[in-house]
Amino acid sequence: MNSIINSSLRLLKWPIAISAVLALPGLLLASVDLGREIADHRENVDPFLIGLTAYLVAWFVFLRERSLRDSSFWSTLEHELTHILFTLISFGKVRGLNATDRQGGYIHHLGGGNWLIAISPYFFPTLSLPVILLMPALDGDAQQIATGILGVTAAYHITSTHQEAHRQQTDLHYTGFRFAWCFLPAANFLSYGLILAMASSGMGGMNDYVANCWNESQALFSQGFEHVKDLI
Repeated sequence: MNSIINSSLRLLKWPIAISAVLALPGLLLASVDLGREIADHRENVDPFLIGLTAYLVAWFVFLRERSLRDSSFWSTLEHELTHILFTLISFGKVRGLNATDRQGGYIHHLGGGNWLIAISPYFFPTLSLPVILLMPALDGDAQQIATGILGVTAAYHITSTHQEAHRQQTDLHYTGFRFAWCFLPAANFLSYGLILAMASSGMGGMNDYVANCWNESQALFSQGFEHVKDLI
């Protein structure tokens, strides 16, 4: 199964990259719609914004200088855990994990890798996932606290991705920078849009956001097709 998935992803790599570029305008419009909804009901996302802002302030004031000077063991560990998650999704077998404070990290796995495993830490907010899965089971103050924690994890993902995405990064060399530039903008808009939708309206909000991304993209394609027909 692992070899089938890896072969399929290899064949679909550039079709997915092109699809991501084409989907980006629809994602942008859907994100604008989501932002307007949040502005109208900001009280729903206040805990999220408090958590997000608190972590960003702490990072800029206390953590940024150290993170620029030395890598962080915890950041490296989270990065490698994301690789592990996508290795397991690809039906690969993980046989080891190494994470260090200053020399990066790596995983050992059986079978070939693929570009999705390599690029996953640059768009997938691993620490946000367990919070999102837990939130539907909570209510009241517990849900407010979880929403604040979701804001912290989103801010962490922003800062760690900013720190890790550079030209010396071996993961991006593996996938190729042209592919990364095509794929990552849309993938990140989708990830952060889903997080914001969860903070605002729960699982239903996430479903609505995905549906709106699809609808906006369809509308743009239809308009573009009609425009081409008129020109012909």
